[in-house]
Amino acid sequence: MVVKRAALALLLAPLSSVVLAAPARVPDGGSGPQPVSPKTVGPARSSTTVKKTKQPRNPPVELFQINTKETFMLRFADERGRPVVGWQKRFQRFMRCHHTNTQHKIDPRLPRLLYQTGRHFTGHRLEVISGYRNPKVARNPRSPHKLGLACDFRIAGVPNTTLREYLRRSFEHVGVGFYPNSFFVHLDVRKGPSAFWIDYSGPGEGAAYSGNPHDDLRTGKADWFRPSSGRRSSPSERAESVDDLMENAVKGGGTSAAPGGDAPGAAAAVQRTGQTRTGAPN
Repeated sequence: MVVKRAALALLLAPLSSVVLAAPARVPDGGSGPQPVSPKTVGPARSSTTVKKTKQPRNPPVELFQINTKETFMLRFADERGRPVVGWQKRFQRFMRCHHTNTQHKIDPRLPRLLYQTGRHFTGHRLEVISGYRNPKVARNPRSPHKLGLACDFRIAGVPNTTLREYLRRSFEHVGVGFYPNSFFVHLDVRKGPSAFWIDYSGPGEGAAYSGNPHDDLRTGKADWFRPSSGRRSSPSERAESVDDLMENAVKGGGTSAAPGGDAPGAAAAVQRTGQTRTGAPN
């Protein structure tokens, strides 16, 4: 009898191990104990942690003078909205005549238009070719450069055609001159109607003004035309010839023209565009 019970115990032992191991199985909808899933370690969901980058207030616009190799960070207020003290004097020095090193008061509207332009083309510095121009360089008394009203510049990485159209469409009471073969755009501030002109001359050449700049834009000529070069002149001679030529155009004289230019044609262009120039463009 004892032997039979021992044999029966040996037969039931494997079955007991199976029954005891059953709770380890994951039940399907049963009421038994559920296995505990380990916690997942990792970053939280991006939808709850991503924060928008706050843009700084009143960011500066970088200006670079290609002749003096100086840099000026232009802005009128700091991150807290507090006025920047002394920026006018520093800007006046930055815009000084690079030929004579002389300074002149700059109309406060000009740096504000330059700042607005720089903020529009954010991330690109403004490269200044000419700001204030001393009378020894530009003899025309009506030149806006001599009065601290004008700036010749370009924007690094931005086509001058894009800059030209932005200035023309964004600002009123300004003069915009396009110099496709000298690689800059002229901007001046004025009280009268806005004006626009194209000068096809290259560096050191006499002025070569478009007879009808608006037609040249419409036909695409402004983007490819290159006149035959004439007598080359020094930068000072070029600055003076441009001023003198456009002074004659404003007065309607046209009795003299710089080499490569056409004063009567420039005067006619003023009449055709229906715009009154209140000062020589350059």
